[in-house]
Amino acid sequence: MQRDEMTADIVVVGGGMVGLSSAIALKDRGRDVVLCDPGEARARTSYGNAGVVSRGSILPMSGPALWGKLPAYLRNADPGLRLHHRHLLRVLPWAAHFLASARISAWRQAAEALAPLTSAAYPEHRRLADRAGVPHLLRECGWVKLYRTEAAFAGAALEREILTHHGVPFEILEWADIQALEPALIRPFTRAMLLPETGAVGDPGGLVEACERLFAGLGGRILRTTVSRLEPGVAGWRVVHPGGTVQAPQVVLATGAAAHELARPLGYRFAFAAERGYHRHYALQPGSPALTRPVYDTGAASILSPMGEGRVRVLSGVEVADRHAEPDYRQIEAAAREAAGTVRLGQPLDNRPWLGSRPSTPDGLPVIGPAPRHDGLIFAFGHGHIGLSTGPITGQLVADLATGRTPAVPVAPFAPGRLLGWPRL
Repeated sequence: MQRDEMTADIVVVGGGMVGLSSAIALKDRGRDVVLCDPGEARARTSYGNAGVVSRGSILPMSGPALWGKLPAYLRNADPGLRLHHRHLLRVLPWAAHFLASARISAWRQAAEALAPLTSAAYPEHRRLADRAGVPHLLRECGWVKLYRTEAAFAGAALEREILTHHGVPFEILEWADIQALEPALIRPFTRAMLLPETGAVGDPGGLVEACERLFAGLGGRILRTTVSRLEPGVAGWRVVHPGGTVQAPQVVLATGAAAHELARPLGYRFAFAAERGYHRHYALQPGSPALTRPVYDTGAASILSPMGEGRVRVLSGVEVADRHAEPDYRQIEAAAREAAGTVRLGQPLDNRPWLGSRPSTPDGLPVIGPAPRHDGLIFAFGHGHIGLSTGPITGQLVADLATGRTPAVPVAPFAPGRLLGWPRL
C-alpha cells in the first residue's frame, strides 16, 4: 500500500472548535496548515455542547460547594455527578487534586485567569460565525440559571460576588419575571439569575461544519484520519497516521479528552480525566411556547437549550468514567424526566442519546501553551465545559504563540507545566 507523505508549515491535530479555530487563525497568518481529524461529527465534544457562549463562565466545577455535596456524589445520589465505582482507582489520583482545587482561594484564582478568556469569547465567535457565513447560528440572548428554593439561591452567593468583582452583569429575577421572560417554563422556580452578556449557538455541529468549509476555502488542507503518534526530529515533527505522515516544523495538539493518548508517549503525564456528558433532543408539545434561550436548572443539574426548528436539547450532568466505557443512559434519562416538569416536553427526536467526553483538568483551567520539553509543539486542550465557547479565542492565542506574537490574552495561568508531575489517571 502506498503511503502518503506530506509537508506543511504546521499541523493541527483535532477538528473540534479549538482545533478548527486554531487552523483558521494560522491560515490568516499566512501559514500552510494541515488539519488532521477523522471527520466524525458526532464524536466531537463541540457537537454536543449546550451552545452557551458566556462571559460569566469563569467558575470551574471544582468549587467550594463541592465539599457539601461530596457524600451525595459518592453515593450517586446527586444529579450533577455520576461516578462509575469500578473506575474508582483510576479516578482517585485526579480526584485528589480536583478536591484540592475546591477552595475559595482557588476558585477566585481560576476566575481571575478565565475572565479575560471568556470576555473575548463572544466577540471572536461573532467574527468567526460571520466569516463562515452562518451569522444566524449565534444569538446574543443571554442565559438563565434557575433556583428551585431560596436555600439554593443563597448557596450561590459567592458565585454572584465573584461575577460582580469581574464586572460580569447579571439580573436577579422573581418567579413572575421568570415567567414573563420564558413562558415555556412551567415549574415554579423561586429565583433566577439572567446573564445577558451570553450568546447561544443554535446548532453547534452546524457551526463546526461551517468553520471547516471556511478553513478549506482559505486554502487549508484537511486530512481525514486519526493520528497514531507524534515524532520529534531534527527538522521538526512527523505526524504519523495510518496512511502515511505529515512533516512540519510545528504541531498543535487540540484533541480534547484524547490529548493524553498522544502526549503520554512524549513523556507528558498530565493529571487529566474525561468528564462524560449526554444529551438528547426533544420536541415541545403542540401549542407550547418556544424556549428562547438556554436555561440551567440547578436543582436538576441539567441544561435545556433551544436548537432551532422546535427542538430542545436536554443535557445531563457529569459522568466520571473511562472515556471508552459503554454508555450508561440513567443520568440523561433522569435529566429528561426532570426536564418534562420544567417545560412541556414532547417526544424524543433522536434514536438514542448522544455521548461525548469533555477534557477535565483538576483546576478547571485549559492547557494552552508550548510544550515544556519539545520545540514546535503547542498544547491546546483541557477546556472542560467551555471548549466551544472559548474555541475561537483559543485559536487566536495558538496562532500568536506559533508566530511569536504576544498572546492577546494572558496564557501564563494555562501553562502546561503546571500540571506535570501530578498523579495521572
